[in-house]
Amino acid sequence: MIKKVINIAIVCIIMFRVTWVLYDNRAKFVPDYWQRYPILKDVFGQSQYMMKGWKYWIPDETAYSYAAGAYAKGANPILVESTQPPLGKYIIGLSIVLTGNENILVAVFFMFLLLGVYILAIQLTGRIFLGLMATLFTSFERLFTDQLSFTPLLDIFFITFVVYGLIAASCALQRRKPAFLLVSYACFGASLMVKVWLIGIVFVLPMTAYILLRNRSYYLFVIGGFFLMLLITFLSYTRMFMDGYNIIEVLKVQKWLYWYQGGKQNRLFTIWPLIFLNRWYVWWGETPISKDPNWSFSWPVVIGSGILASIRMLTMSIKTAKPVSHLCGLSVLSYAVFMSLGQPSARYLLPILPICYPISAWIVLQLVSRIRILRVVL
Repeated sequence: MIKKVINIAIVCIIMFRVTWVLYDNRAKFVPDYWQRYPILKDVFGQSQYMMKGWKYWIPDETAYSYAAGAYAKGANPILVESTQPPLGKYIIGLSIVLTGNENILVAVFFMFLLLGVYILAIQLTGRIFLGLMATLFTSFERLFTDQLSFTPLLDIFFITFVVYGLIAASCALQRRKPAFLLVSYACFGASLMVKVWLIGIVFVLPMTAYILLRNRSYYLFVIGGFFLMLLITFLSYTRMFMDGYNIIEVLKVQKWLYWYQGGKQNRLFTIWPLIFLNRWYVWWGETPISKDPNWSFSWPVVIGSGILASIRMLTMSIKTAKPVSHLCGLSVLSYAVFMSLGQPSARYLLPILPICYPISAWIVLQLVSRIRILRVVL
């Protein structure tokens, strides 16, 4: 009985937290997009995205907001905001078409992200209480809630697809139902077309290697998964094909995206002073080291413990350990290496935190499962 009461109480707190965040940002969800569209178009046309001697410097969310409306009107994605793949902006455009507001589906994805964190934590621990606690702490993580304040951004779509890609892959291996691998690769394929594919591939390649190592008979599903990702890539650029571009030219766009984003790969290992010491090595202005106002004590605790636990997970036997533990461990460590190669920014942490919070729940389980007085709760 006590477990049910505690779990219900946590669910109520999570629901209140989500409701409060949405209410606090209620001005972002007014269905007035098309009234604002002419202003967005004018500002974007005179911004750094379109002019060297720009009149307006606009943030990413403004650019994505305009681009989504332009895509909904049929604009070619390589001509309007081409610095990121188009799928995320198409999702924003779908929100505009369905609701008259560009941010509604951002809020929906936020809720799906919390649900994904809960499912991942349950897969790791098998404990409802720990799954709810991981979800609760995630709901208070400012990096996530800021996705509803500075909106629409693409990160919320990307990380949600990554989380569900890991969930589907672990289901395929744990339940021996390889068809789930196609769902997993579809999710990762979508993530590759939301943010530049260089980031998503950091998760895909280690996962693929692990799948083939664990069960080589699944190779046909892996091949099918890669074809599915390629199909999602081509579908995301349907407008290009309609305008007469060919497959090779679509692939060249991916090369350009790699080149554009690859230019940010410098300042090795400076992400770690940001995480652990709030020393942000910026690339503008006269002050080379600053502080991130969003920095939270949770970053060094959750990410640091997540990395250490990931190392421990990968030492566990492949025959006895849950596949989800190896998949999460590989994802965290591979992304940690990737973070070490780029310019430090808090948004770099968004893909790793939804995995580290469930891993933190797993750590708690390992620490307290032998303490009799706490077994009642867990």
